[in-house]
Amino acid sequence: MVETAVLCPVADIPEGEIRAEFLPNGTVIALYKVDGDIYATEDTCTHGAASLSEDGTLKGKVVECSWHNGCFDITTGEACASPCSEALRTYPVKIVGGIINVEYEGS
Repeated sequence: MVETAVLCPVADIPEGEIRAEFLPNGTVIALYKVDGDIYATEDTCTHGAASLSEDGTLKGKVVECSWHNGCFDITTGEACASPCSEALRTYPVKIVGGIINVEYEGS
């Protein structure tokens, strides 16, 4: 069943930054703010165990993992540079009253 997590105000995330948040089921996700829009992906690189919110660099709509320089498109989750080949999971984002809401699969 799809559930919605109410996370934080959009204003809490600086432009061009990555922030980790926890979903109610314990999953850690990464939130990105690019051109005022918010995107959400899983926080762990699919190639290694690096946290993208801690070790990643955001370049436009691409996050680069600093461990091995693999990259992902944050809008689709698709890997866009080796050694990453498996896509990141993305999460639908809705802004309600200036608050970030993320949809996820509940239990």
